[in-house]
Amino acid sequence: HYPLNFVTPGIMLPGALMLDFTLYLTRNWLVTALVGGGFFGLLFYPGNWPIFGPTHLPIVVEGTLLSMADYMGHMYVRTGSPEYVRNIEQGSPRPSGGHPPVIAASLSEFLS
Repeated sequence: HYPLNFVTPGIMLPGALMLDFTLYLTRNWLVTALVGGGFFGLLFYPGNWPIFGPTHLPIVVEGTLLSMADYMGHMYVRTGSPEYVRNIEQGSPRPSGGHPPVIAASLSEFLS
């Protein structure tokens, strides 16, 4: 029984609708790939905020201030033995300007 935010897929519907709307208005595949890809990247993060936003709420656990995401991560019991469980450090796009949605949108434009 995993926490819901560990098993919920990302919602791509707002970005896909803007992609279709761009193709409908321009009727050009190149413009749709460039402009619609940017819309898709820009709307992916805010489209998923209603699902994953509550995990950023602060809670106090035994006198320590944590976010819900941190608390669920600490309480998640991994079934692997210790030699197979690694601590993976996650990078962040914050050093490259501090605007992750804009960076994601520009990368999605170039990859589409």
